[in-house]
Amino acid sequence: MKKQIFSYLAVAVITTSAALTSCSQRNSQTLEWIPFNWTSDSLYGKYIEKATMNIPVTIDELPHKFNMQFDLGAVRTNFYGNALKPILEKYPSLNCKLDTTKRFWIQGKENPMFRNVTLRLGEVVFENIEVGLFRNFGDETSNDLLNSEMEIHIGTIAPDLVQNKVLIIDYKLSRLAIADTLPAEYQNISFEDFIIDNRRIKIPFRINGKKEHLMFDTGASIFTLTTSKQNALAIGGSEIVDSLTVTSWGEYVTFYGLKTVLPIMFGDKDMGSSIVYYSEDTSWDDFYKSENMWGLTGNAFFFNDVVIIDYKNNRFGVK
Repeated sequence: MKKQIFSYLAVAVITTSAALTSCSQRNSQTLEWIPFNWTSDSLYGKYIEKATMNIPVTIDELPHKFNMQFDLGAVRTNFYGNALKPILEKYPSLNCKLDTTKRFWIQGKENPMFRNVTLRLGEVVFENIEVGLFRNFGDETSNDLLNSEMEIHIGTIAPDLVQNKVLIIDYKLSRLAIADTLPAEYQNISFEDFIIDNRRIKIPFRINGKKEHLMFDTGASIFTLTTSKQNALAIGGSEIVDSLTVTSWGEYVTFYGLKTVLPIMFGDKDMGSSIVYYSEDTSWDDFYKSENMWGLTGNAFFFNDVVIIDYKNNRFGVK
């Protein structure tokens, strides 16, 4: 199944707000960890060990194993229409929750919403939530897969599920947690304030001594930095050291990498030498400008860290 390496062009305009209920553990600060699995991919012959973060989930009381990509560059949690089609046919109870009067936009198209869905991520339960239906997207679930014990890749988990909470991503142990307040073990780490726009966050880096904001997107695992060609040339060497062709919601895009030659910092953390990528497709430059940001960053800078995203106080920390 094709992995969605990039997510952030899928700008969804939400016309209704989801009534999110509390997760089962939120009456205490005993963290209940949600496991995630790294999926690998081969992009034009280049093996990527950690391409996407998939979380095992269950939907309502359906007797199947599912997984969904954890993607903070998306806006609305959604099911993929092609993958869900045979499941809706088999389970009318889920199909009856589809409300065509509620809408969300993704990739410039209007889509309906499910109401009163229960998602279980590990032992953490989200009850009576709204989930989008991304029509005509994803690979169709075969009968063989539906009748097997294998997990079915069914959609995307977006930051609508963690608003006004504290999200903890433990990259080393492949797990995440959601809390009402900042747990005691993370009280003494340094935080940087971030900007939040349509549920997606932009964190401050210091690039060659200048403060720049980058969107933090867990759907972009394979790149440390992506930016405009002009910005990439300003901090990178002249020689292209890497190139990758990836999919962004079904569209193929080629990125070229330059080795960074100027300092890159997040707070007091020196990010070291890395590769900065750009595309010759000017629509990406337009995207960065429209979002008023230098570029994007993802998981690759933080594979050995614990990241804390405090959505209550708009701050981002690394331990």
